[in-house]
Amino acid sequence: MLSTGAAPTSRGWQPIEWQGAAAPVEVWFPRRVLPPRPALRSRWAEAVRRGYACAVAAPAREGLIDSRDWVQRYLALLGVERRPPDAAALAELTRAHILSVPFENVTSLLRRLAYPGAVPPVDADELLARWERRGAGGVCFEIADLFGRLLAALGYRVHPVLGHITFPGSHQALVVRVGDASLLVDVGNGAPFFEPIPLREAVEVRRAGLAYRFRPNAGGVEWVQERWIEEKWTPFCRYELHPADPLTRAAAYQRHHVPGETWVTGSLTLIRCFAEEVLLLRDEELSRFTGSGKRTDRIATLADYSRVTAEVFGLPELPIADGVRAWRDNVAKAGLPTRQR
Repeated sequence: MLSTGAAPTSRGWQPIEWQGAAAPVEVWFPRRVLPPRPALRSRWAEAVRRGYACAVAAPAREGLIDSRDWVQRYLALLGVERRPPDAAALAELTRAHILSVPFENVTSLLRRLAYPGAVPPVDADELLARWERRGAGGVCFEIADLFGRLLAALGYRVHPVLGHITFPGSHQALVVRVGDASLLVDVGNGAPFFEPIPLREAVEVRRAGLAYRFRPNAGGVEWVQERWIEEKWTPFCRYELHPADPLTRAAAYQRHHVPGETWVTGSLTLIRCFAEEVLLLRDEELSRFTGSGKRTDRIATLADYSRVTAEVFGLPELPIADGVRAWRDNVAKAGLPTRQR
């Protein structure tokens, strides 16, 4: 029997790379065993669960994560100097990331349109280049993936974790160890989580008239994010704090793009967070949340979408017109929800 998470060292094992994940995954099978065909990925997961195979993160594309140029470009985008890893530096990076990289699903909508079958994994170099020219933001699987790579390159002890919003594994965040402290870093939630969340006791976050609470559940193995909605705390996301199995992440990333499974292909969503204001474009409504309340305006034309995307969300190169058309086409199909999240 073989556990997940570490590549076998014996020459009796063979790696089969699966490119269907947010990051490439290798599934190792004994050489004497004929691996299931790629189309039968559920059997791959079953083999891992039973201990007859091992799923590990495939090696990063050579030179990418260790590239000083890639790291320096990323830090320049955030406007942050490189510092030794500690709690203060992590807080600075987290805040800068929330302020610099908007949350948006246009990239996911167009990826789904371009790849009707399995979508390709996140290309960290290509996505960073799009961030630099203000042509993309991302959802959790993209934003958390890149930020986790940056933190690892800077020397942090970090691992991805999965959360349950619409289905188990439908959200991805990070857990970072700094000294003896474990911190939840959720830069891909579309929420003003400017500081890492200490995983010790319940924490409340209040910004722009919005309120969130993080609390332990199930003996601390799982944490819950709640949101203050209609005068009560409402569960929103359950985080599993153990390192996410690469094969499970791969399946969740693919499922995230399946019409009808999550909000990603059934809505149009952009979010930008500031210290005192949160901006949300959801379908045909632009909402501004501040300490004094919420204001909503209707977005009616492609020209309005283009103007708002450039001027409000700071993404002048985002192909918003194509995203609007892809979203409207999806909604026009029978049975697709428009708002699940």
